Amino acid sequence: MELIRLSGLQVDEKLEPLIREWVSRTNDHTKRAYAQDMQSLARWDADALKKIVLGDARDANLAVIRYKKHLESISVAPKTINRRLSSTRSLVSLAKTLGICNHTVTIKNVRSTPYLDTRGPGTEAVKAMLRLATEPRDRAMVCLLYNNALRCGEVLAMNVGDVNLDRQSLAIVGKGQRERKKISASSQTINALRAWLRCHPNPVDSSPLFVSRDNRSRGTRLSSRSMRRIINKLGRKANTKATPHGLRHTAITDALEATGGDIRRVRLFSRHKDINTVLIYDDARQNWHRQISEKISIG
Repeated sequence: MELIRLSGLQVDEKLEPLIREWVSRTNDHTKRAYAQDMQSLARWDADALKKIVLGDARDANLAVIRYKKHLESISVAPKTINRRLSSTRSLVSLAKTLGICNHTVTIKNVRSTPYLDTRGPGTEAVKAMLRLATEPRDRAMVCLLYNNALRCGEVLAMNVGDVNLDRQSLAIVGKGQRERKKISASSQTINALRAWLRCHPNPVDSSPLFVSRDNRSRGTRLSSRSMRRIINKLGRKANTKATPHGLRHTAITDALEATGGDIRRVRLFSRHKDINTVLIYDDARQNWHRQISEKISIG
């Protein structure tokens, strides 16, 4: 099974059907995230999954506490720790539903401060990155990440058939979703995609939209690590620090500017589930702290 092979876990035969069912309920992006989480767990303790699922409640939760402390001790980002804890809880919850165990994992997430930087590299830096991107593939990625505020996983999960050049539309699998949803694309984005598809090595509907061009993995679906490397490199060329999600941050901030702070419309554009998340962007954009400080400051 692919996830087991990727993660390197020593899986008890009782757990294989469980993991197969667990993975079948997710989209491709989540499968890759689960594989990364399982790799992390296996590196810490190859028998961890067996202890967590097949052990009793005490041993399972104790193992997760130790795993959580390990992740904190090696300075893993809180958001990543919480995702790994969440995937572990999800797996054990399914195991309980299927009668494989009788316990749940109750270990809570670590405290995390969301969206410390909601601005990203900024509009001018993104424009510079696009100018400096010489590969049609990379230009198309930058356009999708910024023009449509797509998440890294949403871009990488796309296939060639998810692009409709004539109707100027895209089909994406959103965060936490399994079904594809159609969204509109600007003429600039469509032009960038058209240029990339002209030189795509295998532009059939079922092929990944973005593929690796490295000799070792040529033609396979581009990984999130590779995308980050490409965007990081373009950022350095533009004398800025850039990540795929940073481009999304800049897009949402710019959308708020362009709409005069229309929270409802920008939430639809960004596809955030919680409108309060968009409010965080808007507060950072307007810098209310500074504005109020300027009004009341003395000295």
